[in-house]
Amino acid sequence: MKEEIPLFEHLDLIVFDLAGTTLQIGDLIPKAFQGIFQEHGIRLTDSEVLGIRGLSKTKAIEMLLVKHLGPSSSKMTDTLHQGFLKLLEAMFAKEEVRVIPGSEETFQWLKEKKILFALNTGFERNFTLMLLERIGWSQIADTVVCGDEVPEGRPAPDLIFESMKRLNCQDSSRVAAVGDTQADMKAAEKAQVGFAIGVLSGAHSLKQLEACPNDRVIPSVKDLPKILSLPKEKI
Repeated sequence: MKEEIPLFEHLDLIVFDLAGTTLQIGDLIPKAFQGIFQEHGIRLTDSEVLGIRGLSKTKAIEMLLVKHLGPSSSKMTDTLHQGFLKLLEAMFAKEEVRVIPGSEETFQWLKEKKILFALNTGFERNFTLMLLERIGWSQIADTVVCGDEVPEGRPAPDLIFESMKRLNCQDSSRVAAVGDTQADMKAAEKAQVGFAIGVLSGAHSLKQLEACPNDRVIPSVKDLPKILSLPKEKI
């Protein structure tokens, strides 16, 4: 009888998205997007904001500007991006950022299995470090890769590739990616990771995540150890 080897033994690295996947920050990001665009006379609908969730923040702003004002508006991207970050930081000062239940237990489980893990985000590094320090996560991951440290944010695979590079993981088939948006799943596909996992704790629904290539959609990162403990053939 063939021995059934759990999936985690086929993995060297797991790359996690931050907001919506491991951290719960409510509707602060949509509110900040809508707020900064409103300051420039543009009213964004909820569906417009939902559609750009998971993308790099600069890419999302550029896309929305082009949609509302045309291609020549792209020069405003940096102005709105800086305003977005300031507005979001002010919101964070008033609102509680919560760890998604099970995140820290999953991280500990990975450490016990000697599997590396990275945190990825479309936020700039200064903002990300402030956020991680606030919740006591400054040293929790093996590496943290931010949107301003790669040529392109999601849905490009650059955040995943940079995580692999920093942790000397050269075989993408031994990497898993976990995220709550279609952009996360598309980045995982482009990086050709061995396992792409969607979670329902953030921006996008089961229907939206299943519209993208994935290996599994689970309720949250709390369920990841159970999935990774299954034989690869049964996933």
